[in-house]
Amino acid sequence: MTDIQQLQLLLNGVNGWNQWRNEYQDTLILLQNAVLNNADLRYVNLSYANLEGADLYHANLIEARLEYANLTKASLNGAIATGSLIKINFSEANLYSAIFSFADLSYANLERANAISANFNSANLQGANFQNINASHAIFWKANLKGANLNNATFWGAKLYSTNLERSQLQNTDFSGADLSGANLQNADLSGADLRDANMSNVNLEGANLEGILWGKNISRYATNWSNAIGLMSAQNVPASLLL
Repeated sequence: MTDIQQLQLLLNGVNGWNQWRNEYQDTLILLQNAVLNNADLRYVNLSYANLEGADLYHANLIEARLEYANLTKASLNGAIATGSLIKINFSEANLYSAIFSFADLSYANLERANAISANFNSANLQGANFQNINASHAIFWKANLKGANLNNATFWGAKLYSTNLERSQLQNTDFSGADLSGANLQNADLSGADLRDANMSNVNLEGANLEGILWGKNISRYATNWSNAIGLMSAQNVPASLLL
């Protein structure tokens, strides 16, 4: 349950909250199911906090510290968080239309989260867990997803222009209609991925595993820009029909 005294202290202002946290660094932060919708939490220190199920609808978390925080099943619909979110737990969270531009989400857990139309522009997502996430129409322009796990995730219509997906796990991932132009997929495992209608222009596929991919027999190679892909000849398990 939410610690009512902690919640009231937080609602009274970030400066007082941060000062209290500096003085009592070993205190457990218990804000489960806290109602913080539309709250101004800029520069707040919520590292290691338990915010499971919290309501952070349209909250302002610019430059907030949320590393190692637990936001399982929390609602961040329309929220903005651009600070340190290292190893944060967003599993099953509602991140619809949330903004994480330039945030550090390295090794974060976003498994089964709803991130439809979320903005991860230039975010650091290295080693993050995106398994079974729904990130349809989300933006990942120039984001770092190196070594991330995106198995069974949905990125339908997502924007992944110049995204770094080197050595990432993309097994059975749905990239249909996504823009992967300029993305780095070196040594990534794309086995079983759905790439129908995806923009593959200038994507780097050197050493990538393309076993069992769906790329659309009824879609011309030119239309999906496969002819502009880099390193296709050095990729693994390339469908023979794709090389015709």
